[in-house]
Amino acid sequence: MKNYPAFSPQMKMADLIHVNYRNLSVLSRLGISLGFGEKTVDEVCKRHNVDVNLLLLICNVLLDTDMIPAEEQIAKCPVEQVVHYLQQSHQYYLNVAFPSIQHLLDRLVAACNETHGKALNRFFNEYRKEVESHLAHEDQTVFPYIMQLLNAPKKSKFSIRQYKDRHANIEIKLTDLKNIIIKYIPYDNTDNLRDELLIQLFNFEDDLNRHTLIEERLLVPSVILIEQKISLS
Repeated sequence: MKNYPAFSPQMKMADLIHVNYRNLSVLSRLGISLGFGEKTVDEVCKRHNVDVNLLLLICNVLLDTDMIPAEEQIAKCPVEQVVHYLQQSHQYYLNVAFPSIQHLLDRLVAACNETHGKALNRFFNEYRKEVESHLAHEDQTVFPYIMQLLNAPKKSKFSIRQYKDRHANIEIKLTDLKNIIIKYIPYDNTDNLRDELLIQLFNFEDDLNRHTLIEERLLVPSVILIEQKISLS
């Protein structure tokens, strides 16, 4: 573990954000709004019915991407809250991030020649479809399966290991898109627009990568434990 400031239930919630601004999205996706004054992390979590240990675990994983949660931490994870967090992430990607990126891309395409404009649209549309397909599989198959396990445990042909094995790498097309913008769009009066678009693409990629960490290091191990208990019953 790297030498990061320790998160704790007793620290001020505002300090949690100052340590790592990415925790803003964690709070939002767990249903915690800003305006909590001087309240501690524990106080704010209790007010919003959020498991404080889960919040801190997510924040730690997002801060230190090398962190592997201990089995006892995994065993205590409220899986339904992990699922809710991931579902809210999906809604952000689909309803906020993609439309914002599309808006900037449309402006850049309008300022480009036809060849570059078509290439930009093609790579972005292919990437967007791939991400949307990935999210739809989770929303329509994986998450309902997990909630079924929690609400009415029974053996199933599907298992979380199948999901883990097909957890596709969806970064290649985004890298191609970024390279087109960085390397091949000729200089003109769109430099600020290109910078803004690239920043959004890099931020989106970073968010999605950390989203995947939560799935792989919290969700999947938690569900594996549930499946093991069911198989032994």
